Amino acid sequence: MDRITFLKRLMGGTALLTLPPWTLLSAKEQDRLAWTKDSHSVFVFDSFVRGFQYHDGAKVIHRMKAQDPLDLVREHGNEHDSNAVAVYWEGHKLGYLPMGENISLAAMLDHGLLLEAEVAYTAPELPPWEQCFFSVYLLLPSTPSFDAYLDEYMARPDAGYKLRPEYGGEEDAPPTGI
Repeated sequence: MDRITFLKRLMGGTALLTLPPWTLLSAKEQDRLAWTKDSHSVFVFDSFVRGFQYHDGAKVIHRMKAQDPLDLVREHGNEHDSNAVAVYWEGHKLGYLPMGENISLAAMLDHGLLLEAEVAYTAPELPPWEQCFFSVYLLLPSTPSFDAYLDEYMARPDAGYKLRPEYGGEEDAPPTGI
């Protein structure tokens, strides 16, 4: 049994909604998703995994490392949250996206948009609800027109990322060049 079949069975037939490793895809799936090889990953969300202490997190946290891929699995039948999105690492359920903050990502997954998720960092010494921080990225196709749009935006002096302190900007700086 291949990994994708195993994960689908493990999760009760729920479809895997993040991009699986390329080598695990059939030739037909590789062709259908060929655009993802030359795509842009746009950051959309980051958070701690919720419910980490109630699932397999404690068992696997010492094997996890930054940038490890995570799988996001939509759980339509979840009795506690109609927008539930579970977070998996190598087939181990870690927990969920935070309730209330998961609405947009659940909608993206419901509409077939491809998301990539990865471990940002782990901190086993912290309380369980702060031990695994992750990031989610939306995959967008690379086309000449979209690439030109991104190049123009990145060059703008008022580009939002330039105003953020983690990129060397000032958070409260007024936009310039408008």
